[in-house]
Amino acid sequence: MNQNNIIMKLKNNKEVWSIKTDGFFRKQIENQLYNDDIPSEAVDDIFNNAADILNECPNPLFESESNKTGIVIGKVQSGKTSNFISLIALSFDNNYKICIVFGGNKNNLLDQNKKRLENSFQVDPEKLVIITTKDNASLMNAHVIQQFLDEGRKVIIVSLKHPKHINVINNIFANSNLCDYPTLIIDDEGDQATLNTRTFTNSMSSTYRAAIELKNRLKVHCFLSITATPQANILIETVDMLSPDFGKLVYPGNDYCGLQEFHGDNQDRYIKVIPDEEPNLLDINSTPTSIYSALASFFVGGAIRRYRGDHKNHAMLIHPSQKKYDHRVVVSKIENIMERWKMQAAIKLQGNNDISYRTLRNFLFKAYEEFKNDGVQMPEFSDIEFVILDIITKCSPVHLCNSDEDASENSKLYKYNIFVGGNMVERGITIKGLAVTYITRRARGVSNVDNTEQRARWFGYKRSYLDVCRVYTTEIIKREFSIILEHDEDLWASIERAQEKGLQFKEIPRIFILASDILNLTRRNVARAERFRFTEWIKQDKFLFDKTQCFANHELILAFRKANEKIIKDEIHNGVNIHRTMRNLDFFQLNQRLLQNFYFPIDSRVDKHFFNKVEYALKKSKINAMIDVFWIRDISHETRAIDENGRINQLFQGRNPNVNSPTFYMGDNALATQRPEVMQLQIHYVKPSNRSDIDHYSPTFALYIPQDYSEQMTRLIGKI
Repeated sequence: MNQNNIIMKLKNNKEVWSIKTDGFFRKQIENQLYNDDIPSEAVDDIFNNAADILNECPNPLFESESNKTGIVIGKVQSGKTSNFISLIALSFDNNYKICIVFGGNKNNLLDQNKKRLENSFQVDPEKLVIITTKDNASLMNAHVIQQFLDEGRKVIIVSLKHPKHINVINNIFANSNLCDYPTLIIDDEGDQATLNTRTFTNSMSSTYRAAIELKNRLKVHCFLSITATPQANILIETVDMLSPDFGKLVYPGNDYCGLQEFHGDNQDRYIKVIPDEEPNLLDINSTPTSIYSALASFFVGGAIRRYRGDHKNHAMLIHPSQKKYDHRVVVSKIENIMERWKMQAAIKLQGNNDISYRTLRNFLFKAYEEFKNDGVQMPEFSDIEFVILDIITKCSPVHLCNSDEDASENSKLYKYNIFVGGNMVERGITIKGLAVTYITRRARGVSNVDNTEQRARWFGYKRSYLDVCRVYTTEIIKREFSIILEHDEDLWASIERAQEKGLQFKEIPRIFILASDILNLTRRNVARAERFRFTEWIKQDKFLFDKTQCFANHELILAFRKANEKIIKDEIHNGVNIHRTMRNLDFFQLNQRLLQNFYFPIDSRVDKHFFNKVEYALKKSKINAMIDVFWIRDISHETRAIDENGRINQLFQGRNPNVNSPTFYMGDNALATQRPEVMQLQIHYVKPSNRSDIDHYSPTFALYIPQDYSEQMTRLIGKI
């Protein structure tokens, strides 16, 4: 036995085992990743992440009985499947024998996962067997599985998240010999279906019960939930058997475009709001103008990509509802539009003039002008007009994507595809080249963050054509995603800080920012969260339009700075973000001398009353609170989009995703990680980026409260 494979080493005061990272199965997956044009640096990152995760799992060489439950958190549409397939490969190279993959709660998701596994491994079946509970029922017994293992084969079993299917696997592991084999369980989209939906009735939902029975039968295993929306997994009771013992954040590559790109300060470039006065797409007797605009953007964007030499897939998704009847209504409408447009485009391409083409040309030219106004670099319209028309004629029929029809095979026959779907496009389904999304679906009343975020199929690795990506949606959905961005950054930052402190995952405080009454973190039948008044970052959400009051605030801050000028220092981040800092002030004095004399916008969540509550809570908690003051971008200042109600869109500048960039910046919220145990007051100077009539900067506050303080203060504030 290679001694290097069994060396024990210490990490965060716990024993971990050395991982072999150059084995047979790793090389198989590595070759496939290279074939998918993934750079070698990104491939190395994927396997480094996989090795880090596997290090948390039981060591199959040393532990006779051990089980772990973990969670791997990525981003929506960030390539989580490649990560867990790479993890399976490393587990096989390191003496795990069996992997069970919960591949979704719908047949097409299970089939998709099976195909991805087969395409990734491409291994001789005498080395690896991949079978499913749906397609290989005759092989689903202990005798056959034992025979595979005796022959030296590794085994992957892909199962539906359904008690009937999981219980088939449970019957296999009723065999006393098989339950001894080291096993990895991958729960893809692990926040969905597997968790207990009857936890508050003191009983077990059937899928959860089956999963727990499987865990109880396996002597050496790790159960890993893979998800981009971990709210439910984090919020369930820590005594729950599916509550994670450990968690890992998997950061996307540099080309990933997600919440920050689409819903950050540049969101108006990519998000096009469907006017409230328009008829709904589901209305039988009318069609909204916005759907014509979205289709035109789709075709013009495709022509721009082709003109640049990009001949890869280009797709559009329409997500109107979860109801199948509604999908049929929309498919019929879009097919009627496309039938007319294809006929008009064909006539024009043949050199004939048809008066009916004017309407189509108007939509196309308007889409072209909108791209141009958004700063997209492109040729003259006359240079691509016939390219646009050619794409229209070659576009696919409208694909229906729900449980009645699987569009994946038909779409392979076309380069330009239009999809209509509901639940089936929320999780797991990847649409190649998705550029334009038209989404009007949301839950009635209060939505859940996790389900809402999973609908963002427009996220993904799209940097090369991001400028022609567009999302057409309602104002309320646009607002929801802006709120989710803030929540998502806070959730990741909270986990990062906890891990830096060496906390176990179960010890991470379950308090996160969610500044909305129309969003819950997750389904209430799985996990419940109370709304706290204090979280780690509380930001002033309104802009002060009163110029006289702003001037008085400037003078107040200037006097405060002058009185403390000897202890003010510069903090420079790669020469780009230059802040002024003043450390170790007494919060109570700061409140009395500065904050209580400040002018705040009406209805701002941060105001004098708020700071008085903080002072009250600190004193009642007997916290001797020191605070650092940061003047953020003190020289250059900043502009932010301000809506008609004075709300500031994304006060904080986000993290630069490329850590190797010479202008890398950790993000405003990460400044607290320098001294996470100390309160921090950030002073931002903000001017509207979208209001030419407002020419003044308004000092705007953001307060960081350490998690330890927040937990104590929350209890007290709940009693006020």
